Amino acid sequence: MNKGYVLAALAGIAWGTIPLSVKQIYAIGSASALQISFFRFLIAFLVLVPIARGKKVAPILWNRWSVLMGFWGVFWMSSISFYGINYTSAVNATILFNANPLFVAALILFLKWESLNPLTVAGMVLGISGVILVSGVETNVHVWGDVLVLVGAFGWAVYTVLGHKLRTFSSVSVTTSSLFWGLLCFCTVIWRDVSPVTRSTWLWVTYIGIVPTAAAFFCYVRAVDLIGSTKASVFQYLAPAVAVLVSFFLGLEKIDILQIAGIVLIVAGIELSRRNST
Repeated sequence: MNKGYVLAALAGIAWGTIPLSVKQIYAIGSASALQISFFRFLIAFLVLVPIARGKKVAPILWNRWSVLMGFWGVFWMSSISFYGINYTSAVNATILFNANPLFVAALILFLKWESLNPLTVAGMVLGISGVILVSGVETNVHVWGDVLVLVGAFGWAVYTVLGHKLRTFSSVSVTTSSLFWGLLCFCTVIWRDVSPVTRSTWLWVTYIGIVPTAAAFFCYVRAVDLIGSTKASVFQYLAPAVAVLVSFFLGLEKIDILQIAGIVLIVAGIELSRRNST
């Protein structure tokens, strides 16, 4: 299997642990959504800078694409979607955010940077259907929160597409640089929402910063280099499936037949996209 698919899958699996980690932080009752986002990316940045130095690549890229990736994929995506989650259900947020591969497809068609074929489109449809089944079908509509989460998801789609423009640079450089520019954006607002942070919260935030942020971002950017924006984005569908499976095995919630069917659809959707060789 192409290395790009493996890296994209690892990123999707790592992202699946974020909801559970954030729930643990909220259960402790310390740190705001803005603080979690900021320190998540700060820790990831501090982890990746020495790696970039060791590989003798630039930790910061001074070009517009990197700045835009930092704004859209780090600051915009996290701050907007985390804020929106406060005004909608976790189910709605999961479905809406993980539908962002559709944004990716729309952007690359509009910009004419990549091509799509029926297998890729079919894979996206199956994947989104699977996400809906895994997350659970809910009819409640929370307009303000839903819109915010969807807008946040658009930011991640922009990040994904822009990453293709920097494919000639090291994945470590692209990831570290986007974190740097995103953190600069956070510095303009972080002081507005400050809460006490406990030792337990720091442990969870450190995990989020290292595994599903530093490692996952690096894997994802590299995957975009190897297999393209559209195919890499489809692997994001793994995140909600992993979240459900981890919760089940930890005894936090039960799993039903619809969720199992959803996981099957997600895997089928990813496989269809992987088989697309164009």
